[in-house]
Amino acid sequence: MRYTTVGRPESQRRDLMILAMLVVVGGILSSLGVENKLALTGSIRATALAPFLATHSAFARRGELAARVKRLEMERDRLSRQTMRDAHLEAENERLRGLLQLPERMPGVYLVAELVPGRPSVGDSHTFLVRAGADRSLSAPAAVGVPAGLLGVVRSVASDHAFGQFWTHPDFRVSVRAEGTQATGIVRAMHADAGETLMLLDGVPFQTVIPPGATLVTAGVAGVYPPGVPVGEVLAEAEYKSGWSRSYLVEPAVRPAEADVVLVWRRPLLLTPTDGGAGRDTDVTE
Repeated sequence: MRYTTVGRPESQRRDLMILAMLVVVGGILSSLGVENKLALTGSIRATALAPFLATHSAFARRGELAARVKRLEMERDRLSRQTMRDAHLEAENERLRGLLQLPERMPGVYLVAELVPGRPSVGDSHTFLVRAGADRSLSAPAAVGVPAGLLGVVRSVASDHAFGQFWTHPDFRVSVRAEGTQATGIVRAMHADAGETLMLLDGVPFQTVIPPGATLVTAGVAGVYPPGVPVGEVLAEAEYKSGWSRSYLVEPAVRPAEADVVLVWRRPLLLTPTDGGAGRDTDVTE
């Protein structure tokens, strides 16, 4: 014997009523203007969808924090390996300076600072704000970078924070030299009509040729930037030449969007004796 299931009339009527209500609501919503639709959408997001949106934002922030922790752990491991490699070089340098009776080097110090959350990282903004803490004195101008290379320069200081410019700023300039050669020049940002911003190396003597892949580091001739900080890598010679000099396209060592925690260089101070014998602090330029 076969049995057949017959739906109850009450359930069928309820389904029809729900369908009719949905059709009516859909017609009303489709007839609303743009402003009314936006207002209704905002009201729904602020009431019925508020818990779901808050949960989504919390999970998104958690994912960002996890990614940042992973980057910091990788950076810590890299710095640990680099410190172990450089320890014997520093000891050898001190031994040689002692044999040659050279004065102690004063390379300056690096202050760890934080790029303030919410900084402009997209669009045409080329400035930044860093915060180092009330117990750490910042000075301007001063180089700002990360272990991978130069990021920008501090231009003004206010209490525990400072304002600066990324290397993408149109007014940014830094004197560099090419490792392995005697070539020197000035690096600035090159803003193309399309694509990512590159660097441009200007002022290289015409008789000097820099091979692609050469690393550019800061020359440290003016005291604003410490010597030896990576700036970028030469890609190719630029199509145009200015006078008796060459220009080269450069891939930057670091881009502004890649930085969270930065290092601000504080120039070394040299104690110079005065007539009274007390001495005074003087900036040392390398």
